[in-house]
Amino acid sequence: MVDLDITKKIEELKAREKAAEEKKKNEIKEAHKSDEPVLNEQETKNEFKNVLIMLAVIIGLFALTFGGYKIYSGITSADVVSVDELHQQNLDNKLKPEEGYMYNGFSFVKVDGLWWTELNKFGTRLKIPLHFGPKELENITIKGSLNSTAFNNQEDVFVAIDPLIRDKYYTLAVSELSFNMVKGMDRAPIGSCTRNETGCDNRTIISCDTAQGRAAVELALSEKPMIELKNSCIKISGNNFDLVRAVDRILYQWYGIMS
Repeated sequence: MVDLDITKKIEELKAREKAAEEKKKNEIKEAHKSDEPVLNEQETKNEFKNVLIMLAVIIGLFALTFGGYKIYSGITSADVVSVDELHQQNLDNKLKPEEGYMYNGFSFVKVDGLWWTELNKFGTRLKIPLHFGPKELENITIKGSLNSTAFNNQEDVFVAIDPLIRDKYYTLAVSELSFNMVKGMDRAPIGSCTRNETGCDNRTIISCDTAQGRAAVELALSEKPMIELKNSCIKISGNNFDLVRAVDRILYQWYGIMS
């Protein structure tokens, strides 16, 4: 996995993001379609390995530091200049609510299906694109308590994935979470499994129930979007785009935009 061609994998991530955006536009239509066919064991193993490869590529992008934003901008297909112009129009109150708004002092504008904002980090301007704006996430509550010392004092964070879940929204949520860990928080996401199944060879088996003081984020499926804080672990749950919404909710809290 270490020897993978980074450029090739970046192109694969771009294709994933583009496909996810196209499917988002047809979400209602797709909701009435039949379930996807069950994959055989080899296909399941390959798909899960692709998710773990994606995490490895993200960590590789972290090492690029100064080039990281340019690459991420390409993946999200947004024109930086147009984003800056829209922020100025937003500050001048010239945008419609669906195009842009202010939230807790932060400007949010929508470009190519993503909500963009920016903040100062270590003396530089950090541009942040997420699939949902904060106004769409206010009904998602965060329950429990987090041992901030245990979670924040570790450079690596285990991103615990259920190897039995085969879902495009789940993969998108993993991507959204991991990119922002690297790009905005200087944390290294470590791909891991919540159970020992096919595709989890040589991977740490961890969940919020077994973290035991290790910093971890577990992604799971549930009927409603939820965020549960458990000692040194954060469990993010949801279904379809609600899982991505739950991921964006915790990201905005980490960025200091939502409380």
